[in-house]
Amino acid sequence: MSTPDLRKIIAGIDDLPTLPRTVLKITELINDPQSSARDIARIVTDDQVLTARLLKLVNSSFYGFPRRIATVNSAIVLLGFDAIRSLLLTTSVFDMFGGRSKQRRQDQEKFWDHSLGCAVGAKVIGEYLRHDKIEELFVAGLLHDIGKIIEMLYLPDEYAKVVDTVNQKNILMAIAEENILGYGHAEIGKLLAGKWNLPIKLEQVIAHHHQPASAGSFIKEASIVHVADILCRALDMGYGGDNKIPPLDHMAWESLKIKVESLEVIMETMKEEFDDISSFIA
Repeated sequence: MSTPDLRKIIAGIDDLPTLPRTVLKITELINDPQSSARDIARIVTDDQVLTARLLKLVNSSFYGFPRRIATVNSAIVLLGFDAIRSLLLTTSVFDMFGGRSKQRRQDQEKFWDHSLGCAVGAKVIGEYLRHDKIEELFVAGLLHDIGKIIEMLYLPDEYAKVVDTVNQKNILMAIAEENILGYGHAEIGKLLAGKWNLPIKLEQVIAHHHQPASAGSFIKEASIVHVADILCRALDMGYGGDNKIPPLDHMAWESLKIKVESLEVIMETMKEEFDDISSFIA
C-alpha cells in the first residue's frame, strides 16, 4: 500500500483526535517570542486539571527542587517554556486515548509505559550528550510509537491481524505491519504529527526512529530516540507490541559516540526517572 493510500485512510478517520484547545493555545504562545511566563500561566490556570498536574509534577522528585513551588507562574519560570509544553502534551495525549474496554485499556497502558520509558530514555541520553533541546527529545520519545495506538483504536481489524502475525511468527511489529498493512506505525505517527501541526523535526524523528540515517538534518535526535527505544525494551519498560529488541542502527550509535561503560549509568538513571514520572502520570 502506498503513502497516498495511507493518507486517504487517515483522512477518512473522522474522529482522529486533535490536540486540546489549551495545548494548541499554549504552543502558539510558546512559539511567539513576545510571550511571557505570565501569558502562559494565564492560559494554564484556566484549566484546573492542568494546573494541579503542573504543580504536582514540579514538586515531584522527577525535578527535585529544594523548595515547594506554589504558583503556576513560578513553575513556568523554573521549568521553562519547552518543559511546560512537553508536560501538557504528555498529559493531554494520555487522556485522549482512554481505552474503550478493559482489555484495550490494559494494552494501551503497556504501550504508554513503553512510550514513557522511551521518553525518559531520550531525556537521559540527551542530558548525557548535553543536547540543548531536552524537552523536544522527551516529546519525541513519548510520541515515537503513537501510530500503534492509532492502529489499535481506528484500524482494529488490521491491527488484530498484525498482532496475530507477530505472535505466530515471533517477528518485530514493524515487519508485521509492512506485511499486513503495507506501511508502519512510524508513517502513521508522522501523519498524526502533521495533523497536530507539530514541528517538522518531531515529524521526522517519529517517521525515522527505526532508521535514523533517513532523518536528514535531524539524524541526531532520531538516533537518540532510536537508542532510547532499544534501552527501554532491554529494561522491559512496558510493551512495544512484540517480544523482540529492534536491531541497533550502527550509524546511529556511531553518531552519538556514547561510551559503552556509560550505558549502565544511563540505564540506572532511566529506571529511577521512569519510576518518578510514571507515578505522576498515573
